[in-house]
Amino acid sequence: MSPDAAPAHLPEKKLNLLFTLLMVFSMVIWGGSWVSAKVVAGRISPEQLSFWRFFLSFLSFMPLIFLLRIPVAMSKASFGYCALAAIFMGAYMFFFFKGLQSGYAGAGGVLVTSMIPLMTLLLSFILLNRRAKKRDFIGLALGITGAAVLLQVWAIDSTLLLQSGNLFFLICPALWGMVTISSQWAGENISSYLFSFVAYGLASLLYMPYAAMQGFGQVFQQDAVFWMNIFFLSVISGSFATTVYFMAAERLGSYRTSSFVFIVPASAMLLSWLFLGEVPEFTTLFGGTIAVGAVYLINRADT
Repeated sequence: MSPDAAPAHLPEKKLNLLFTLLMVFSMVIWGGSWVSAKVVAGRISPEQLSFWRFFLSFLSFMPLIFLLRIPVAMSKASFGYCALAAIFMGAYMFFFFKGLQSGYAGAGGVLVTSMIPLMTLLLSFILLNRRAKKRDFIGLALGITGAAVLLQVWAIDSTLLLQSGNLFFLICPALWGMVTISSQWAGENISSYLFSFVAYGLASLLYMPYAAMQGFGQVFQQDAVFWMNIFFLSVISGSFATTVYFMAAERLGSYRTSSFVFIVPASAMLLSWLFLGEVPEFTTLFGGTIAVGAVYLINRADT
């Protein structure tokens, strides 16, 4: 276990409760990131948005690495896992912003978040030799059912989910599943803070040539609303919430951690109600309750 996983003096049950509460809070933040991402998605290109999102996250970790005196030395294998995560995270972010530009954000949010646990479970079978339990499949079924209720699939135009933008969203779950597994591999040897720091730095380097060709100056022509939302995406959602996710992946495992993503669509809709005045329907509350039940079932302690 890496040095930042949790305070060693806390009992196991309290540690699990702490991570559960942190993960729920982080998933609410991720729900808010869909609102913020939609605000900035049309302002500049996906390449520019991806670069600044990763670069600002990278910068935000510098004081933390220095103040906590986190060792930056790592093995070639650990660096390889960071590089692998950077590649998949970079691809995820590109398709994320690309989908928001031309797709249906509500449908995309539910599609991505409901498929991430499924794809992570499948990848865990292949790459981690994970053995699934009956409750895993029941939890998955509940989570997908909750997402379907949130999306109101019975009322949606079937062509909506086939729009080019929404097709980008379908690629995202597999990419994020690989990010989750990479963080679990790396977490066996290095701090989650260091993993995030290096992965964000490498991801920003991947996008730097594209951002440079399009002109770095575009971003400085944006207004305060843009910068508030890019700060939320980079520092609050990217640095804090995503690092909590990586820490949980190390402690709880890739699949159990990814199951918390079922909370995201309901939190996104509730935050839209609070900040955008979009009153949630009964199906939102019902679907969100089912999704939360799925998270509880998958993560409940063995008896």
